[in-house]
Amino acid sequence: MKDSYLREIDYLRISLTDKCNLRCVYCKEEDEIAEEESVNNILSFDDYKFIIKSFKELGVNKIKFVGGEPILYPYLKDLIYFAKHECNIEDVSITTNGQNFSEKALELKNSGLDRVNLSIDSLKEYKYNAVTRGGSLTEALNALNTCIRLKLPVKINCVLIDEFNTDEVYDFIRLTKYHNVDVRFVELTPWNGNKRLYDLSYVNAKELIENLEDINILGFEVESNAKYYKMEKLKGRVGTIAPISDCFCKNCNKMMITHDGFIRLCLHADEEIDLREFLHKPIMFKEVIKEILKEKPRNHTLI
Repeated sequence: MKDSYLREIDYLRISLTDKCNLRCVYCKEEDEIAEEESVNNILSFDDYKFIIKSFKELGVNKIKFVGGEPILYPYLKDLIYFAKHECNIEDVSITTNGQNFSEKALELKNSGLDRVNLSIDSLKEYKYNAVTRGGSLTEALNALNTCIRLKLPVKINCVLIDEFNTDEVYDFIRLTKYHNVDVRFVELTPWNGNKRLYDLSYVNAKELIENLEDINILGFEVESNAKYYKMEKLKGRVGTIAPISDCFCKNCNKMMITHDGFIRLCLHADEEIDLREFLHKPIMFKEVIKEILKEKPRNHTLI
């Protein structure tokens, strides 16, 4: 599928829940707690299967299951299997905080999971606990080690917060020296309830990486919404996701289905279109998506 700016849109993020077992300071309210019985009571398992199958027929070949925290969704492995083996999606991934991931990792891989995005914002226990409001760094690192052991490609996402974790940048880069993992430094964005945090703690990721001392940058490559820097003597890769300082909109190939059945054409926008009345109406659904795609904006409006 192409949008009105001739970008090939082939990557779909699917939110399985808005619930999470952590309450990260840039994402959730402090008193927001996930309740297992209400992980998602809006879209059914069959609704998700219909969405996946329809988008595959429209040309999507990459699907990422996200949340909230997708590990909380009870039929995650079944959706992974359906996407990979029944719809032949080329690339099936998840984004997770790693809590309770290790015990499910093997069955997820056997179901068809191709890769993992793992959120880790600090390698120091007290900082990790503070930013996640109670998360276990041990669990997150167990998830990382499990991915390495299972040879499941993993990308670590670290949200940069000024005067909180910027002193750990070299520690994160060191992970790529010894392991074939990617580390991406992610910029804070001013949305939802984190506007004050953004104003106080935004870090220019592009500037930070390109001005590191004792790091020889040989060049870079752009991959979807990430820029990866070529550095010497690394097994893995170091990159940035920098929607503010290094906008990647011209390469955007993504759209998102929310946990309550809306489509979001820009991941950084609040505008959503309700798709629920078109579910299980294959011809109408696909025609509606083609029309909706024409409305995908050229750029985000974060600034």
